[in-house]
Amino acid sequence: MSRSVTDIEHDIDALSVADKSRVLRHLVADMDRGNEPQLSADELEAEWVALAEQRMRELENGTVRPIPLEDVMRRLRGRLATDG
Repeated sequence: MSRSVTDIEHDIDALSVADKSRVLRHLVADMDRGNEPQLSADELEAEWVALAEQRMRELENGTVRPIPLEDVMRRLRGRLATDG
C-alpha cells in the first residue's frame, strides 16, 4: 500500500537532523541519477564538497552576494503558494 506524501513528510519531521540529512542526500542522489553518469557515494560526496568550497571562495572574494535565509524562505514560500 502506498503512503501519502503528507505521511512521509510527517515522518521526516520526526527524524533527527542527521537522519534528515541522510534522507536529503538520498533524494538528491536519486534525482541526479537520471541526468548524470552514475557516481559512487564517495564521488558524489567529493563533488558536493568541491562545489561547497567553490561557493565559499565566491563569497570570500565577493563574486557573489549572500542572501539571508529569511529572504530565501520567504521567496520559497511564495513560490510554493503559487505553484501548489
